[in-house]
Amino acid sequence: MREVSYLAQIWWVPFLLARKDRMSMAHGLEVRVPFADHRLLEYLYHVPWAMKFFDGKEKSLLRAAVADLLPDSVLQRRKSPYPSTQDARYERMLRARAGEILADPAAPSAGLLNVPALTELFRSPLESSGFGPRRRCAELVAGLDDWLRRYPVRLRLP
Repeated sequence: MREVSYLAQIWWVPFLLARKDRMSMAHGLEVRVPFADHRLLEYLYHVPWAMKFFDGKEKSLLRAAVADLLPDSVLQRRKSPYPSTQDARYERMLRARAGEILADPAAPSAGLLNVPALTELFRSPLESSGFGPRRRCAELVAGLDDWLRRYPVRLRLP
């Protein structure tokens, strides 16, 4: 678990913090992240996993530390994922954009993608969860195309 924790800290946390900054500053807010203090993170990184997860729930140490400060409804609440767009129109828009990219032989990503497989994937029904593999795939296709258009990368493919 230490390896997973380390990877989350070097890959996922910077992404989340940058996203938090963009979203909050776009609305004129400055958001603080007290649990992201490097001293706290360095200390907790070395706490054995069994202690961090002693009652079978995530954030066991934090829950125990604030048990006398918060109501049970908050203490027992399940962890929720980072907010994502749940509106089905977003996935439809993504799929339409990905379809345009896949249909364009001059798209910068044309030689990089398995067009038949992706086209078939995007024909399947929308995902009810609001954040599934097909939606993520459409986001990646659109993001790759945008990145390749923004930065004139030249690839020599065999």
